[in-house]
Amino acid sequence: MLRSPLVWAALCFALTVPWFVTGQGMEFVPYVLMLVGGWLCGFSFVNLTFRMTPERNGVIVHVIGAVVAGALVWLMVDVGQPLLETAPEPIKIAFIIAQFATIPAAGWIWLGLIHRITWAVGRPSKKRPARVTPEWVRAETGRGSEVRFTAVPMTMRALTTAIVLIVAVVGAIAVVALIALDDYIMQLGPRFAIFVVGVVLALPAYVIYMAIVQRRTLDCTIGFGDDRLWLRTSSGAATATEPSATVVKFDQLDELVWRCRSDYARIELRGANLDLSLITGISKSRPGFTSELPELPRRVRGRLVDLGFELDRSKRDEVLTFRRATTPSAEPAA
Repeated sequence: MLRSPLVWAALCFALTVPWFVTGQGMEFVPYVLMLVGGWLCGFSFVNLTFRMTPERNGVIVHVIGAVVAGALVWLMVDVGQPLLETAPEPIKIAFIIAQFATIPAAGWIWLGLIHRITWAVGRPSKKRPARVTPEWVRAETGRGSEVRFTAVPMTMRALTTAIVLIVAVVGAIAVVALIALDDYIMQLGPRFAIFVVGVVLALPAYVIYMAIVQRRTLDCTIGFGDDRLWLRTSSGAATATEPSATVVKFDQLDELVWRCRSDYARIELRGANLDLSLITGISKSRPGFTSELPELPRRVRGRLVDLGFELDRSKRDEVLTFRRATTPSAEPAA
């Protein structure tokens, strides 16, 4: 439940109620809570559509959700507002919370739809071959296998925090802008306000943030042998980071997280003097390849389990998490 965005959204909405009861519902804290709660709802819906199989079903549900979200924003602004004059206080509070939350939710749903459209435009054609997922190859030493991929060195907590801050900051700027343009908005209608928030503020903020993040993209190679893993990273001229290589024996490893697909595809390694997180899903991919990871080889999974690691497989988001459960017995290196 703690990993569900909808649970946190409900908590955000519940925390705003005391402010409304005391007549301070438009203060900064409840305002941010409503925006974040709305964004979490949109975030959960978009993730749901991307997990649907076949892909066509996810696209259909996403399009329907985008249309419904846009219509809901319009209804709450144009139609619902006059109904509040005679509504009981509890209904009025619930409506105001939903009204503020709907805008970031709808904005995120439409951003996700734009992502689908831009991805569809970049699909393979006769002149442009299909992009492929990076594949495992035999290691240069001949012992084990390795895969080359691109990734951004960032933790999931940092990524989530950045997204929440962007939502809050853009929301605060939107309030100032809407207040400053109050006369124009009254003349042009609420739909103009939605356009200002979504197209003029939210979309550029998202594009700028992704451009900044992708400048940190590293060219990475991770490999697995019988008793160790190795990681090599290097970067382009944008970040000018020196190439590095890390070798970790399995008996020094405490946790390995492996997610293949989505914007949150990543590798996390934790152990003795090691705490590393590489997110591939938001990185700038190599030409001809996707920003994904291949499935972790069955040989590697079996080897980790034999060495005392417990496998936690999340079917909901396809995350493999290996955590050390017992101290592995000493075995000679292969």
